[in-house]
Amino acid sequence: MTDLLPIALIAGLLALDERAGWQSLLSEPVFSAAIIGALTGVLEPALQCGLVLQFVWLTIGQPRGTRRANVVVGGVVGAGTVCLVQNHTGEPNVAFVVAMGVVWGLVAGEFGARITEMTGSLRERRLEAFKLPADRAVASRNLTVAVVGSALFVVVAEILQVLFLLPTAAATTEALAARVTPSLAAGAKLWITVLPAFALVAVGRAFYQSRNPARFAIIGFAIGVLLL
Repeated sequence: MTDLLPIALIAGLLALDERAGWQSLLSEPVFSAAIIGALTGVLEPALQCGLVLQFVWLTIGQPRGTRRANVVVGGVVGAGTVCLVQNHTGEPNVAFVVAMGVVWGLVAGEFGARITEMTGSLRERRLEAFKLPADRAVASRNLTVAVVGSALFVVVAEILQVLFLLPTAAATTEALAARVTPSLAAGAKLWITVLPAFALVAVGRAFYQSRNPARFAIIGFAIGVLLL
């Protein structure tokens, strides 16, 4: 569990990028999984987990509207679970560990969405109550403190969520992996193979129904080539 704190810190930085920073999309699971996998030396299984989570959330994003899962917490917990378990045990049933990472990522994403909604409301109420004093120097200082404090609040909230969820996810996955049967391992491998396939169909359908499907498809293909 020596990688737990660095992984949680990554979640905090990615949350800052997503909600209080540049919105560079590094918070999306396929990218956060790559970062965590590179950090822990378990790149390929982490990327498998991140890719499945990415497809799932791409699929359900539009029907859910603006209320989406917390992809930062979900992606980090999912990939982090895979990496911690593989580093600690060297579990041969990698597909089962990846499948459990996906499950925990989905759970963490829903849990994180509700926690983020509550903490976000609290942060917004504090910011709405902020009033600038007449003195310019004091106003500048108070505004800086308010902005920095708001950003740190986002970072700390995300770190605490990961520190709470990730050890539980890793311990549960490790315990189940030690008792997994061959048929269950095969089922897990099939599940994480079929799930992205369904998601791809849904994403393709969205492209088809778009007003400019060719443009979006070409842009998506170009980005995919660059990432690969």
